[in-house]
Formats: sequence, structure tokens, C-alpha cells
Amino acid sequence: MLQIEGFSLSYQQKDSVLENLDLTLHAGQVHGLVGVNGSGKTSLLRAISSEVAFDKGQIWWDKKKITYKEVALLETSNYFYHYLTGKEYLQIFQTYHQQFDIETINAIFQLPLHQLVDNYSTGMKKKLAFMAILSLDRPLIILDEPFNGIDIEGSFVFRKMIQLLKEKGKTLLITSHIFESLTAICDQIHYLSGKKISKSYTKAEFGDLQDDIFHLLDKQNEREWAEVSKVI
Repeated sequence: MLQIEGFSLSYQQKDSVLENLDLTLHAGQVHGLVGVNGSGKTSLLRAISSEVAFDKGQIWWDKKKITYKEVALLETSNYFYHYLTGKEYLQIFQTYHQQFDIETINAIFQLPLHQLVDNYSTGMKKKLAFMAILSLDRPLIILDEPFNGIDIEGSFVFRKMIQLLKEKGKTLLITSHIFESLTAICDQIHYLSGKKISKSYTKAEFGDLQDDIFHLLDKQNEREWAEVSKVI
């Protein structure tokens, strides 16, 4: 179980991004995280994975302070060394998971692993990075906008792989701007607004999620919309 308590984060001790945030993710489930651009989603994910420091609060994994050894993070944009083939890139990670077999996994992802990663498309790079995440064999897997830049077939493969990871007992936290991508695979979806988790939605409440967010955004800009209606 992941528990975040009283979490606050700011940049250069000036601009507060998140304040007194609490969040609990039950193990063996798929959790979604939604919020408008700039709400702090990526900052929270990077803090969980120990990539950025935070001001106060605690992040626990199984009642112990979390470390990078429990987390695998797929970032929105991934960095790749130049002049490496896809297979060479994966071999860097293969030592973490002795059962991980590149060829078996690639039968699903179907990447040209003999080619240089420099020549991969955006979607192919996303798939390669996902394969590397799998090879780490971490109990908590964080996917930041995993469906960006991939085609229909890739989206299907990602969804199937997420379901398989859940069946293996992994805990997943996923961000996406595509509601349908999350409602199809998540057990809970958490709405980040006002620098904290404003509400967590169960499967039975997913139908209200989009309406609630759009209604809130509409109320926030009600006056502006009224003015726009006069000039278009």
C-alpha cells in the first residue's frame, strides 16, 4: 500500500505546487490521477519515485519510507542514449529481472530491436521505455501519460499489459488526459485540484467524474465565457 500524508512541495521555496496532500493507493490495484495542466501531477509522481525532493510530509510503502527501489516511473518523455539499438537499451535493464526475456516480451510490442533507437518514432520509443519499466520488476509502477503518441494497437497492448501487471499483484498509478483510457482500466481515479486530492472516485462513480470536472471548470470561468459569447 502507498500512503502519502501531509505532502507539500514547492519550487525554490516560493511557488507552492502541492499543499497538505493525502492519498492512499491500495496494493494490487490500478489507480488513475487526473487534473488540469499545471496542477502538479508530474511533480507528485516524480516525488513518489524519489526524483525530486519535497518540503514536508511522508510517503510510505508498506508502512516504510518509500525508496526508488520500490518504484518504476515511465515519464511522459523518455531519454535515450544515442547510437544504441533497442535491444542494447533493454539489456542495460535486464539485470534487474532475471526472468525478463526480451524476445518473449517483444513478441507483443513488435519493435525492430536491431535498429537504432534514434530512428524510432515517438510511439516506438514509448513502447521501448515501457519494456524497460517491465524489466525493473518493481512493486509500484507509475505511468505518466502512457497513451500519448501511440496508435490504436499500441494503446490496446498497453491496456492488456496493465491488466496483466495488476493480476501479478503490482500497484499502478497512471495519468492521462483521455478519460476513457483511465475509466477502462482503473479501480479508482483521483482528482488533483487546488493543490491536493479533492476527490477519489470508485468505479461506480466514474460516470460522474468528467461531469464534475467540466462543471467545476465551467464555474471557474463563468464570467469569461459570458464575455466571449458577446464577441463571437
